[in-house]
Amino acid sequence: LHIWEDDWINKKDILKSIISNRLGNINKKINARDCKINILSNKDSILFLDENHIQGGVNSNICISLEHDNEIVSLMTFGKRYLNKKSQFELLRFCNKKGYNIIGGASKLFKYFLNNYNYDIILSYSDNSIFKGNLYEKLGFLNDGQTSLNYYWTDLNKRYHRFNFNKKRLIKMGYDKLKTEEEIMKELGYFKIWSCGQTRWVYGL
Repeated sequence: LHIWEDDWINKKDILKSIISNRLGNINKKINARDCKINILSNKDSILFLDENHIQGGVNSNICISLEHDNEIVSLMTFGKRYLNKKSQFELLRFCNKKGYNIIGGASKLFKYFLNNYNYDIILSYSDNSIFKGNLYEKLGFLNDGQTSLNYYWTDLNKRYHRFNFNKKRLIKMGYDKLKTEEEIMKELGYFKIWSCGQTRWVYGL
């Protein structure tokens, strides 16, 4: 596990849940067969993800949850796009409620998606800093290799995605167009830090 300092400060409960699951030290275990499927709105999905997923919420076209005793305990979301006249989905997020282990939850959610939506290809990406991608293998995805390493900018208090400070945005903000992104950011007191990369997974080839 590679844990970022700002995540430990701001998302400690989520990280503790991930660590406890990795150690097999979760007391709240529920079988997926004892849960019912429900389709969430994008808004409700984001609220759940912000509370329980290390990357937080994301806009999704399809949000499938598992509920137990009228409480959401697991969630899987998908985004849709058309590429080369093919229906392509991306599995954007999957997580359980903090402190819970939903046995067979991912398989039940993914099977529901496969049985109820038309697709040609499903893509997803696992964060190498936290996961090896074993879950994707269990679901039937194929490993499609590593992405190039991503980077963040930090003011030593928080990480910022590089898209927030790309050259075009910096120029619009009034900074010198003759300077590089790195030159401008260093002058502003930011430091570049690198991620651990991602693994790309494909289903349906």
